Amino acid sequence: MTDLIRGNSLLHFKELVFSMGGDADAILRAQGVDPSLVGEYDFLIPYTSYAAAIGEAALVLRCPDFGLRLGTEQGISVLGPVSVLIRHSETAASAIQGVCRFLYCCAPPDVAALGRSGRSAVFTLSIALRQIAYREQMVEKGLVIAMDAFRFLLGEDFVPARITMQHRRISPPERYRQQFGCAVEFESEVNSVHLPNDALDKPIRGRDAAAFALAETYLAQIKPSLGLNDHVQEMIHRLLKVNRATLVVVAHEMGLHPRLLQRKLAEIGTSFEGILDNVRRDMSWQLSATGMQVAQIATMLGYAEQSSYSRACRRWHDQSPRALIAHRRMAVPA
Repeated sequence: MTDLIRGNSLLHFKELVFSMGGDADAILRAQGVDPSLVGEYDFLIPYTSYAAAIGEAALVLRCPDFGLRLGTEQGISVLGPVSVLIRHSETAASAIQGVCRFLYCCAPPDVAALGRSGRSAVFTLSIALRQIAYREQMVEKGLVIAMDAFRFLLGEDFVPARITMQHRRISPPERYRQQFGCAVEFESEVNSVHLPNDALDKPIRGRDAAAFALAETYLAQIKPSLGLNDHVQEMIHRLLKVNRATLVVVAHEMGLHPRLLQRKLAEIGTSFEGILDNVRRDMSWQLSATGMQVAQIATMLGYAEQSSYSRACRRWHDQSPRALIAHRRMAVPA
């Protein structure tokens, strides 16, 4: 997985830290980031350095809601060309789908998906990097920016039906209610925002079709800077969220015939099934630390039967799913 993100991901970081009495330049330099280039779209920085800068600011300033604050300062403008798609898509649904399709242009490790069923639509956000510090700050910042998009699309008074986050709560409950307009459920299966499905089909007023076309053309020309193995891993991470991580679907998303994809993977000494198995193994390790039930983890990993996950878990970790949950929950600090 590539570990680079656009420099404008830290837009307003320095101003926010300075306003709170901190030394933003010192925090950035400690993470190997040139303070003079922060905020520049064409400047690339390691995602881990970006996350560490935000996490360290939260610690130094004793401000656990720093990610929430920074996301509020940035809004959808931090998404660069992707924000143009949001403003000029035909409907709210197409705008959100555009974000899901092109988010990698801003931050390759960030994975967004939109599921629609009946009266409810669910937007999910995850970070495909397996090892990253201050993940909770990144998730909270990302969901605040998502809320800015939803309020632009659905009205400033929009309040989600439900918001869930995978990590444990790090700020007072009232702080989240103030930010999102509703209570937030923690230690959940996914990071999600629940939306009214019918509202997503309403047209966006004042859209500029020409601006949309230019942004889409530009973004479509940006290819993920990943090797084939990493690219397939990213696609599997993304599609597991919506239970579609099959060879046929992944190959289609990559613009390849399934047999050609398998042949290319064989040339580098791997296979689709092997990559899928590795992704599931790593995800089972992560999810077992969240407090999720065995059945929920099995579903998240795309297993139709819990028994199939149990066999895989013993093969990966030499213990049962329940034993792995107990082990991981003891190892992860509160």
